[in-house]
Amino acid sequence: MQKTLDYLRELKINNSKDWFLDHMKEYEEVRTELNDLAFLVLEQLALFDPLLNDEVDVSRFISNLVIIKPKKSGPYHTHFSISISPLANDGNEPLYDIHIDPEQSYISIKYDPDIFGIQVMRNFITKNADQFRKLLEDTFSDGFELNESSVLSALPKGYQPGVPAEQFIKLQRYEIRCPVDLLKEQQELLKDITASFRAVLPLLNFMRRGLGLA
Repeated sequence: MQKTLDYLRELKINNSKDWFLDHMKEYEEVRTELNDLAFLVLEQLALFDPLLNDEVDVSRFISNLVIIKPKKSGPYHTHFSISISPLANDGNEPLYDIHIDPEQSYISIKYDPDIFGIQVMRNFITKNADQFRKLLEDTFSDGFELNESSVLSALPKGYQPGVPAEQFIKLQRYEIRCPVDLLKEQQELLKDITASFRAVLPLLNFMRRGLGLA
């Protein structure tokens, strides 16, 4: 993934439309590298996750660099994401994610819910608090950590102090992350990613059950 990481470093320094258009050839080469990785990862995930279809066009899983609402820092994102899911429930589902950034790359299982989904997930967690906590602890032992950047300062409306799994009800999205070295040789990288995702499949399936997807 050296080519992709180098491209993103340059883009971060030269975040402009002119530079982007002048380096369209490099962009297309990077997209090819990303498509290759996405295909290989999806192929491996489908061996143990029966909800995935390894015949899907993997380009659907790769993020676009264009920022819809441009920021002052520049018109383009300086990272890519490969977000793999069964493409069910109109996208309101947990997914496998590979975040590609020259400063910090990681893999994650994440669920970024809509308004309805967050209510369903919170209710499911309160009813299965011990199981959810145990599944999280298991992922921690596999090198993952909980992303708590979305935590609310107070419990959401309808929940009282002392509710089961109170600290998790305050989250607005659910994500566990694990660092990944994208400079490893491809087969070793694929092995690491696959093993990590396989280890946290029970948590992913827990969230799917909460949404009625498994």
